[in-house]
Amino acid sequence: MKKTELDQLIDNKEDFCKWSPETRQALRELVNEYDSQVPLDKPKVPVSTEELNDAYITSMADVGAAEGYLKVRARKLRFFARQYPELPIEPELIRVYLRQFKTADVPTRQDQWKALSALYKYAYADNPDDNPMLKVDKPRFKKKSGQRLSRDQARVLVAAIETDLEWALVTCYFGLRFRRVEAERLRFGDIQSDYLTVRGKERTEELPLLPIFRDKLLKPRSNHNPDEPVFGLQADTLAYHIRQLFKRAGIEGVRGSPHTLRNTAGALWSTFGGDWTSNRQLLRHSAKTMTDHYSPLTIDELRVKDERYNPMLCLMRELNLATNYQNTGGVFDYDNTSSVQQP
Repeated sequence: MKKTELDQLIDNKEDFCKWSPETRQALRELVNEYDSQVPLDKPKVPVSTEELNDAYITSMADVGAAEGYLKVRARKLRFFARQYPELPIEPELIRVYLRQFKTADVPTRQDQWKALSALYKYAYADNPDDNPMLKVDKPRFKKKSGQRLSRDQARVLVAAIETDLEWALVTCYFGLRFRRVEAERLRFGDIQSDYLTVRGKERTEELPLLPIFRDKLLKPRSNHNPDEPVFGLQADTLAYHIRQLFKRAGIEGVRGSPHTLRNTAGALWSTFGGDWTSNRQLLRHSAKTMTDHYSPLTIDELRVKDERYNPMLCLMRELNLATNYQNTGGVFDYDNTSSVQQP
């Protein structure tokens, strides 16, 4: 029974007097319990979307969200605030906003949905059942593999490196699998003798650092003040140098970007014999499915793996039944006189 119905029963004095004292007392106690637990309805005051955005971003910063993550999230929410100065509470208005991100760009539509879901969750923390985003379905789309270089293209790119800056950048994005903003935030103090600290999207982590990669990172600058950035350039400028390297290497049909190099590192790890678990940890993916998304193998790379690890072929080699087999991949040389083929 709702509180309004209880009030009507008590206000009807004729019926109320017919009840026993115990029943009347029980009704009064029930009304008092409603009054103590259910807040009075307050008139809805329009909420400034911009002010809500600022409060949400501040709360995220207070709990330790990474700077790069906050910048991206704030940019999406500013665009929303420009179209809706007052926070919309009708689900259909939110759907209209999301529909402007066309089907061809559905991943962006989903990114916008994620940003709005986080904002509304913060806004309705005290009364989550009233959250209008609960009625706005998450956009769905078929995931596409991230852009990446083939093994041959990667070899051409590495061979085209000319400057110390380019070596350091390719080391970050390809050798160490950095994200774009992570290279911008890298400080000399983050680089230790055998590991380095990565200031990622959502957390700070440590990565192993091979000596040859350490030398490449330190070589562009002679002054290694711990508090100074390794590159001293913004992420967009660093990405520009990568695009120029792609052009000089003559690589076409693939976006020349830091993330392309990161995807390439994830994909080629397996073709060189690396295991999936290590790959995921080095890419620093929190979700296992994310590594699968960014590290699919081409048919040629699967053939190379099959030539190395196929159980039947390996047994045939042990029995010397594959002595005339030619390695069609041209990548791995097998010693047919050996009883066991080492990866």
